[in-house]
Amino acid sequence: HCSDGWDRTPQIVALAKILLDPYYRTMEGFHVLVESDWLDFGHKFGDRCGHQEKVEDQNEQCPVFLQWLDAVHQLLKQFPCLFEFNEAFLVR
Repeated sequence: HCSDGWDRTPQIVALAKILLDPYYRTMEGFHVLVESDWLDFGHKFGDRCGHQEKVEDQNEQCPVFLQWLDAVHQLLKQFPCLFEFNEAFLVR
């Protein structure tokens, strides 16, 4: 994985944006962040999460987005007052 930056790059960049810019700790900003750094960047959600009907290569499975959500959750637990949203927002 990640020799082309598909996986680790959005993890690091999106986490840095949350840490550095309070806008991304708002509900609107978080939506924008997921769209721009995950969806628009072309993250392979189906391959990584293993939700494809036919799994051609099991080595493609890797919970990169879930790891990132866990990192956001850890920040949220440590600094709840800095976020406009709570954990319920992360799981909807």
